[in-house]
Amino acid sequence: MMVSTRYSPRQREPAARLRDEACPLYTAAGSDTRVRLDGRALSIQREARAEQLFPLQRIARVHSGTRVQWSSEALLACAAQGISVVFVDDEGAIAARLLPRPGERDELLHRFQDLLLLPHALDRYGHWLGVSRARIAYWACTRLGAPPGARDPRNGRAWIEHQAQQYAGRRGAERTRQWLRSLAYQWTAAHLSDLGFGHNTELGQAGEPSLARDLAELLMWYLEPPRVGWLRRRFDAARHRGEPLRLPRHVDTVRLFESRAARVLKRGRDITDSLHRWLVSET
Repeated sequence: MMVSTRYSPRQREPAARLRDEACPLYTAAGSDTRVRLDGRALSIQREARAEQLFPLQRIARVHSGTRVQWSSEALLACAAQGISVVFVDDEGAIAARLLPRPGERDELLHRFQDLLLLPHALDRYGHWLGVSRARIAYWACTRLGAPPGARDPRNGRAWIEHQAQQYAGRRGAERTRQWLRSLAYQWTAAHLSDLGFGHNTELGQAGEPSLARDLAELLMWYLEPPRVGWLRRRFDAARHRGEPLRLPRHVDTVRLFESRAARVLKRGRDITDSLHRWLVSET
């Protein structure tokens, strides 16, 4: 089976938007699958199946079975385009990985690796993280109408949780915070993977600092105004109908996150762009 998301051959979009909407491509694991280069697209061919074309600009990375037959031209095109190719065996384990040449997609990775070679690298990174946390927390707290004394990360977090508990109770507030935090982490981990970070890189195996954890925390601040606003609307609706307030469900929290997909994408990229600009100034 082959899966590629959000691609329609009838769509003709600007190159920048195509790159922004790049998604992973998963190829079938069988030996009857062949991958060739057809102009600026990968041609996927299987016996007794129609050929499928996937523009390189729409591909973030490729997950391929080890028995899939690749042409050298297709592999080199992926490398030139900045697309990593992960080869997975029949047991689901990663057997090999083709890493692209340094470029736009993995520029952040190389800059971060350079930073870690410098003296006091973790202290310098920690300072950037602290400044970023304070800035985004101030934005979120101001957006929610927090008083001036509750707009720093520590006091702001307590104030936001107090607001959430007023509208959903302690358990409901805790549930939605944990669920959104998990979704933010998953999104951030996938975003960093597209930028070249991962468990199979030396940096990913080191595990310190945890970029996914740290950047997901920053992203979570951007999700606080939608979370509190949603809980407030649920509270007001239940009171208006004269019904007891029910605990928020996981599926509804996921829908809230997905309804903000475009905003999450923008905010997430704002965070990594900010990190990249800082790395350029430091390295």
